Amino acid sequence: MFKTLFRPLFNAINFNKIEKLAESGDADAQNKLGVMYHLGSYVPQDYKKAVLWYTKAANQAHVQAQANLGEMYEYGNGVIRDDTKAVFWYTKAAGAGDVNAQNALGWMYEKGKGVEQDYAEAVEWYSKAASQGTADAQYNLGVMYDAGRGVSQDYRKALNLFQKSAEQGYAPGQTSLGMMYAEGHGLEKNIPIAIEWYHKAAEQGYVLAQRLLGDYYEAKKNIARAVHWYLLAAKQGESTAQTNLGLMYGVGQDIMKNAVISYALLEMASAGGNETAMDIRYVIAKELNSAQIDEAHLLAQEPEELWKRIENTVQK
Repeated sequence: MFKTLFRPLFNAINFNKIEKLAESGDADAQNKLGVMYHLGSYVPQDYKKAVLWYTKAANQAHVQAQANLGEMYEYGNGVIRDDTKAVFWYTKAAGAGDVNAQNALGWMYEKGKGVEQDYAEAVEWYSKAASQGTADAQYNLGVMYDAGRGVSQDYRKALNLFQKSAEQGYAPGQTSLGMMYAEGHGLEKNIPIAIEWYHKAAEQGYVLAQRLLGDYYEAKKNIARAVHWYLLAAKQGESTAQTNLGLMYGVGQDIMKNAVISYALLEMASAGGNETAMDIRYVIAKELNSAQIDEAHLLAQEPEELWKRIENTVQK
């Protein structure tokens, strides 16, 4: 009982102490107060107040606050989204050695957000962050070597970076490492190891890995597992998984044919811009009457019932 009473009191005292320090001009306290408002820690979440305190600290050259403020501008949290201002603050923090800002700045250069696209500059900043052991920077740098963007294509270097990222549990790194094994890039092809890495990423909810597992199990005629992984990816809006699952139900490929489920899935994928889904949906529509098409439209718009129907078909 006393512990439950004491904790809110302690939190309030802690917040008040930080707030007083921040108001007195302490940059570290200002950044901490910004973080508290940013995350809703001890106080109601308030992005505008977070920006206010980050700005005060950033103007005093507080490196972490500069990186945090860059993020707020990049995503438009508490401010109007402004990639140019994001780059401005990321550059200050990155130049001072902040690893998250270095990785973020690399991303901005890679995508041409707030700056002219420059792959070589992206590689430079990714390299700085990756050398400090940051998993997402290692992955990003690996992507550059894999694709030969800003550097000469080098599968071995990409593989090494994906491995480092994957071993830290970073799902995109795990998936890319699996793809290297699946395709035999930089090492001997090894499908079982690829599947192991896909599983590690998919179990974290990483949608690409889930879809790749669906592809693998469909090819192996393990329909229950294929539907399981496709369904998880489809729920996250992955249009290729929705298309593949829709095709399975549309042609009755090792599963009971259901044109209504097929059409609903293909409509969702089509809404995501998948052109293959659009073509298949046109064919499936010829098998349905107007009432069935209306039913499929409703399932696509309110998919919880669609997911239940798919799960039930597999259970049967």
